[in-house]
Amino acid sequence: MSAGSALARLYPAALAVLLAAWLALLPSAAGRLRRRLGAARPRTGYWLGLILIAGLALRLTAGPAHQVYDDEFEHLDIAHHLAATGTFSETLVGGIAGYDVLGRPSWPGGHHVALAAIFKLFGGAERTAFVWSAVLSVLSALFVFWAALELFDDERGALAAAFVWAVLPLAVRYGRASDLTSSTLFWSAAALAALHAREREPGPRLDAFAACTVAFAVQVRPENVLLIGYAVLIRAPLAVYLPALLGAAVPGGIALANRAAALPGYSAASTAPLSHLARQFLPNLRYLASRAEFWPILLPAALAAFAKRPAARLAALSAAFLVLYGGFFRGRFDAGTEDRYALSALLPLSVAAAAMLPAAAVPAVLLAAGLSWGAPRPPEPEHEASRRFLAHSARLIPERAYVAAFNPSFVREVAGRPAAWAYLLLEDLPAFETARSRAGAAPELVLYKDWAWRSRPEEAARLEKSLTAGYEASPLADNGLDALVLLTPRPARKRVSGR
Repeated sequence: MSAGSALARLYPAALAVLLAAWLALLPSAAGRLRRRLGAARPRTGYWLGLILIAGLALRLTAGPAHQVYDDEFEHLDIAHHLAATGTFSETLVGGIAGYDVLGRPSWPGGHHVALAAIFKLFGGAERTAFVWSAVLSVLSALFVFWAALELFDDERGALAAAFVWAVLPLAVRYGRASDLTSSTLFWSAAALAALHAREREPGPRLDAFAACTVAFAVQVRPENVLLIGYAVLIRAPLAVYLPALLGAAVPGGIALANRAAALPGYSAASTAPLSHLARQFLPNLRYLASRAEFWPILLPAALAAFAKRPAARLAALSAAFLVLYGGFFRGRFDAGTEDRYALSALLPLSVAAAAMLPAAAVPAVLLAAGLSWGAPRPPEPEHEASRRFLAHSARLIPERAYVAAFNPSFVREVAGRPAAWAYLLLEDLPAFETARSRAGAAPELVLYKDWAWRSRPEEAARLEKSLTAGYEASPLADNGLDALVLLTPRPARKRVSGR
């Protein structure tokens, strides 16, 4: 078995075992939470339930909406492959039976394994992924409550922190999407709660639960390796974070493979963390300080960080996320959908805020409720315009004609047409031409020039140049921003014999 096939088969199987172990340990962990609720003030559980119901209602009534183009469509594609075949892969070329090219995903597989299990249970519709994201998003508030209760022993502050997080407009916005945001927040919050529950009540079951939680969180987003550092900071036993530390080799290997493939965010041209940090760190701080919706978290968390050591440790974790995202080439919070990264930095602070919220729980809750009131923020206008343009223009694309794009999963989902990854054509155009001809594809090709195309000018220019010799280009559709270009094969030149 090659290294690639081992990753595709064994890696998701190992993650499924890890997830099954976590679920098996969940009842005993939930028993710890029940005991804490039993010792709390009367009706604490009742109020917590109302908070979770209100948070879920906010997300579901606002309606699902793609926010992170084109990542969401790639995540759906990977999860569908896992549900159908058990392989960890994404479709590079697909849409016509007989010619499918699968590639290695550029993310760790924790989110996709869990979503594939949900698809198995409830069907693989896009709506299922949206509802699952909303559920994970609101359940992160449950773990915020639990972590705060374990750390500070005051259910009033824990309830206020859970409420603020449950109705936080930015969390609600991405709770309506289907990218990695809800999943990573769920597992990060669960890791904080599990680590502090076992700190208060050490034992083999809670230790194992914490170990499984941290290990799985690292497999959702690579930056969650910071949770391992947090486990070290709070002096958790080695056995609690060793599985996560060993498992981090897989996201690390995926990142190295992404760098070798020169993918955006990993190529030498886009990895300059110190210069990115110098350019983005202060704007990110200004972004956090300027948003009133974050004040019920930031103000009490700042006070708590100076007064209580556990809150200071949570603030250190938040600062680590700020530094990490500041060093990312697309880590500026006030640009596009990069504001979703701010949530990972805010999550530990929401737990820390619980230390000071008992004294101001009612004002904080009222402020958070008022700030959450209003119409949900729409998707990015440029991306939403791309989706509408492609959906409207799909009828113009010839039947069985492949669309060459840098986001083929988006094309297949929105236009319902065969699509091929543009990089694959750049790597070996003759092989692509031969394979699509054997599959009975139309002789025409279509280029989809959207934001993903414009963000890769060098690769786009090379692709067009390589196709010029064999195709004649003509405009198919254009909205002034995006375009579909029809490529028709040039007629073969006839050989003229001399007399």
